[in-house]
Amino acid sequence: MNRKVYTYPDGTTYNGEWEGNKRHGYGIWIRPDGTRYEGEWENDKPNGRGILTNADGSTYSGDWKDGKRHGRGTVVYPDGTKRSGIWRAGRLVEEKEVAGTGAVHPFPEEDHRELQKTDRELQRRMEKIEGKEKQAKLPGISFGYLKKFNFVMGFLHLVQGALMLYFAITIEQISNFRTPVRSNFLEFDTGAMRLVTNPEQLFEVPFAIFVSVFLFLSALAHFIIVMPGANRVYNRDLEKGINRFRWHEYSLSSSLMIVLIAMLFGVYDIGALIAIFILNASMNWFGLLMEQLNRYTEKTSWTPFVFGSIAGFGPWVIIVLHAFGNADPAEVPWFVYAIIGSYFVFFNLFPVNMILQYKKVGKWADYLYGERGYIILSLLAKSVLAWLVYAGVMQPN
Repeated sequence: MNRKVYTYPDGTTYNGEWEGNKRHGYGIWIRPDGTRYEGEWENDKPNGRGILTNADGSTYSGDWKDGKRHGRGTVVYPDGTKRSGIWRAGRLVEEKEVAGTGAVHPFPEEDHRELQKTDRELQRRMEKIEGKEKQAKLPGISFGYLKKFNFVMGFLHLVQGALMLYFAITIEQISNFRTPVRSNFLEFDTGAMRLVTNPEQLFEVPFAIFVSVFLFLSALAHFIIVMPGANRVYNRDLEKGINRFRWHEYSLSSSLMIVLIAMLFGVYDIGALIAIFILNASMNWFGLLMEQLNRYTEKTSWTPFVFGSIAGFGPWVIIVLHAFGNADPAEVPWFVYAIIGSYFVFFNLFPVNMILQYKKVGKWADYLYGERGYIILSLLAKSVLAWLVYAGVMQPN
């Protein structure tokens, strides 16, 4: 059993305990019109003791079964009138008291005391649960903590990017390393009277500078998140189990990096490079779709996850073909194996983090814990890959 806050599409919120994808335990359910239920849940419905406050100010305090008033309970209307008694399936079947009329036998005093006692116990348990939630977030995962954490991660990305840019400008071997971008379009050969491929170099890419841009993009995303307005959006999305900033930043930065890796391995065709960029960006947008779609489902839909994995696999088919297709494996430089091995490890750690979030395994039941995992993985993966790619730049021709 775990605890979290969930906001439904109509604005209704539930703050309480869950079992799987169902409300189960103690929780508070509030609709936009002010209707509020605070109490026990079982199998996604009010069961046990609970207090319902309607938008008109009337309240019901008592027993529930399968979402309906069932057992002993009291309704208090806005004008102060009370109706107490035994309820069955939402209907008052045995009335014990009508306040102010004396028309019905008085509700026994011991029953009044019992109702008040159980209501107080319910309130104490809810306060205890809420207190535990606050304590759990104080030492580690909280919105304030993530704001500071994002700032630190942004600074670390910025420092690395600045170092790489400095090396790219001041070290001749690095500044001279450029990769061509070519087109291979068909044209009609009037001599041979047939279509032939016309390879043409379009431009050269200052490779090392673009590696630093990869890190600057990540730093920029972290710094945007800590800005007041963006941070409010970021926190609001995290409460819903979404981080749009993450997926859009990944769609740019990781797509740029995989294009650079592809160029390092000899993929120079502009069409192939565009396809690699779009496929990798689509993989990340499928991650965003995964989070957006599963806001509205009780059972996790893994379809976006599967499609995203397929899209992300495509670029690496092209890269591996170019890296090993025409080479003796014994003659392939060490950094090629290092880049492919490192990327394979980190490529799989990101979906593992997502799976743990949606399976609610241990600490990953708290979405904020998984969010911190993404931030740490992002720094490690980007740092390792960026410096390995830099090592490729430094290799002798």
